[in-house]
Amino acid sequence: MRISTQAFQTRTLEMIQQKTAEIAKTQAQIASGERLTRAGDDPAAAARGVALDSALEQIARYQSSIGQVRERLIGEEAALDELTGVLNTVRELTIQGGGAAMDASTAQSLAEQLRAQIDAVYGIANRQDADGNALFAGTRQTGQAFAASGSGASYLGDAQTRSIRIGPNQSLADGHTGGEVFMAVPAAMAVTAAAGNTGTASLGQLAVDTAASPAGLPWSVRFEAGNWTVADEGGNTLGSGVYTPGESFTVDGVTLGFDDQPADGDSFAVLPGGQQDVFATLDQIAGALAAFDGSSASRAQLTTALYRGLDNVESATKHVIDLRASVGNGLQTLDRAEDSHEGVAVELMGTLSDLRDVDIAEAASRLSLQITALEAAQQTLVRMQGLSLFRLL
Repeated sequence: MRISTQAFQTRTLEMIQQKTAEIAKTQAQIASGERLTRAGDDPAAAARGVALDSALEQIARYQSSIGQVRERLIGEEAALDELTGVLNTVRELTIQGGGAAMDASTAQSLAEQLRAQIDAVYGIANRQDADGNALFAGTRQTGQAFAASGSGASYLGDAQTRSIRIGPNQSLADGHTGGEVFMAVPAAMAVTAAAGNTGTASLGQLAVDTAASPAGLPWSVRFEAGNWTVADEGGNTLGSGVYTPGESFTVDGVTLGFDDQPADGDSFAVLPGGQQDVFATLDQIAGALAAFDGSSASRAQLTTALYRGLDNVESATKHVIDLRASVGNGLQTLDRAEDSHEGVAVELMGTLSDLRDVDIAEAASRLSLQITALEAAQQTLVRMQGLSLFRLL
């Protein structure tokens, strides 16, 4: 088979154009650092690269959500830490208020200090995040979660929390509502003294058997002619006996003990446990101290009120500590999710790099071979063009 000079030259020119195009492509890959300069270079790899890009974008959204939730949880943790400090201060003031040497002037001073602590609690309860929204308002977009009113604290938020997705099939609440933190504080069974009591008896002991289920609460404990009588809400007598100061008696699993001497007709109410907000607890303690006038009867009233107040402060402190533990668990969950996302992202970026990024060493070697091939083709074409029978004459 004979090949004409023209056909050979045409084929050589096509080869030169092909090699030139290959060199241009390799140079573009080296310059950009990317193996796939267009989807047509490797359609399957390009399609997989798009899927990996989408997965990385989703991880970035999860990481952004984690950052937002972490910011709010850290803010709540700081607020709860401050609240714990306030409650500890209130506890110290309450214990001071129960001192035997306290006079009316000192009680007023303690009441004022407690009012200042109540203001501090309002400040904590209305703490805001970086966007100016109250941390403890639930899902409601408002700058204030609580407002003081004549009847106590008013909660301006809602009972819902934001559940934020931080990973596939994983969501986390971005905090607790103000209702959970400040309003739904467990309160144990309590005893209060009747306002008209004139004796010096005060509560000295209150204990409830864990297996007991006292019925008919609230109860009344009435003292008359040296005896005590406990009656339920309907007036039915549950127990009675001779009163001895400092000695306790038990009715339906509830052990009560009173100190000093009641006057005939003095009475106390035994209230069921439930919930009480932090503001009301502090206000009751401050009110009891403010009402103290220095008399023996007033001291008995104060002692019973402070017994109840101290119990509620202890309960509130434990409640806040439990919430702080919950926040800490949430932050640990965020850390684990973030670490997991970072690990997955590194793997995805490695796979994406293998698909898209050019191996510079390999590309440089390939470019050298392509240039050599191009030069060879060019030299072949030059030699072919120089061939002629006239050169042999």
